[in-house]
Amino acid sequence: MKAFNVAIESFSSLHEHDIDELLYGETRSVNEHPRWQSWDACLYDCIIKSKELFAKLKDPQAPLVWLLPALAYQDELKQLLTNSLKQLYPEHVSHTLFYGAAGATALLALARKNAWQKVNVIALDATFKVNKQGGFSFQGVAGILAVVKAKKAGWMQTSHHLAPSIDFAKHDQLPSILEKIAQTAQPTIELIFAPGNGIEPESDVWLNSLQLLDQVINEHTHYELPNYKLGKMGALEGIVNLYQLTTSPAIVERYTHALVISQEQAKYQAAASYLWISEEVHNNAK
Repeated sequence: MKAFNVAIESFSSLHEHDIDELLYGETRSVNEHPRWQSWDACLYDCIIKSKELFAKLKDPQAPLVWLLPALAYQDELKQLLTNSLKQLYPEHVSHTLFYGAAGATALLALARKNAWQKVNVIALDATFKVNKQGGFSFQGVAGILAVVKAKKAGWMQTSHHLAPSIDFAKHDQLPSILEKIAQTAQPTIELIFAPGNGIEPESDVWLNSLQLLDQVINEHTHYELPNYKLGKMGALEGIVNLYQLTTSPAIVERYTHALVISQEQAKYQAAASYLWISEEVHNNAK
């Protein structure tokens, strides 16, 4: 899979059930919800949400990839969720990505490696929105069922960097990732999906390394900061970004080169650049 398109078949959260309304509708006030309880409770809700989404699969014969919370350093929780999914869907849990927001870029790399023309995706994670106190209120577990299909022309992943970091403050891998992007990204990056939310200082660490992209960005580069409006969506964030990237006329008709930067709970950082190729160029390149 080189060029691709993302279709969201189902979006399910406590308060919203339409992805376009979430992206393009008016920003709604935060709905209060019982406080975060524990990861055990969160994983239980993920399993319940998975049943709702799995029941809506239109093509169960296509490969299925699960985008799940960033639990790579929490082996017991990771194993608990994996085993639970395997018990429920024994033939459909071959591909689980515990990378949170960075999972979508890993999904594209996996699809290309396996030469998939079509892949089902289920993303599950806790969600949070900014409250009046300037913090984040837990909004419950949300889920997405999406279908990613290969296209003859369109956005394609030209690079993929996933760098785990146990201690984000002491071991910030983002500078090295952006240096690699700067060396390989051509032409100028016109659009950047960035993780900053302006609330928690550590979430805006990417700004400290932005100067490393000086040779491939300029004053016309546009920034999308989904966390400002959407809040923290964990594993859903990456697939929502790709959906917007491949369906929004304002993006598709205007931009040709984009960069996606993802950070998840200060444990994972990933960056991927996407290049828009016209159908004529793509066909001539074959």
